Amino acid sequence: MTRFRTLCVAGSPSRGSHTRALVAHIAGLLERRGSETLLADLAELGLPPSHPDHYWSAEPHPDARAREFIAAVRASDALVLGTPVYHSGYSGLLKSAVDLLPSDAFAGKAVALVSHASGPRGSAGACEQLRQVVKALGGWAVPMQVSTVPADFSGELPGGFTSASASGQRTLDEAGPVHARCEELAGQLALFTRAMRRTGAGPLEDRAEVAA
Repeated sequence: MTRFRTLCVAGSPSRGSHTRALVAHIAGLLERRGSETLLADLAELGLPPSHPDHYWSAEPHPDARAREFIAAVRASDALVLGTPVYHSGYSGLLKSAVDLLPSDAFAGKAVALVSHASGPRGSAGACEQLRQVVKALGGWAVPMQVSTVPADFSGELPGGFTSASASGQRTLDEAGPVHARCEELAGQLALFTRAMRRTGAGPLEDRAEVAA
């Protein structure tokens, strides 16, 4: 089985967020499908704000954190982009991180989109907006997308707080209806990533298959 590398980006500014828990859940499902996964939690990375001076520059970004993030995107075969929903849109933190990337950063990569909202209204809109971003960066967003609400997570108390305290140990409820959608999302991402890798060797292309 050809392995592949997935960068899973949690775009919430809050530590221990629902978005991080959702992205981490999908990362685990991808690992069962042969992916090596790396979780990039934007609440912890402390990336610099994007700036027009660096957007079109051919020079490496002057900030080491930005260079590492860009390199991680470049080295991935696939991505998961996760965002909280703010005013029916995706987070400004994720927007700023994406704006650090060169215009071809997603070229040849399949991308899965997920979002979390306090309620169902408008939660899918953030993923639809991200589809345009993925297209602009040369990527291909898989058809399935997943949106969650607090009730989809185990250990939740009224108001979206978690009984696991502030440690951020939220987990998606595998007995709930969203888990099946996450399984389908992970399956699509793995399937399309492998199909795209067959047309050109990627960072984790199986050397034996390439040699054959």
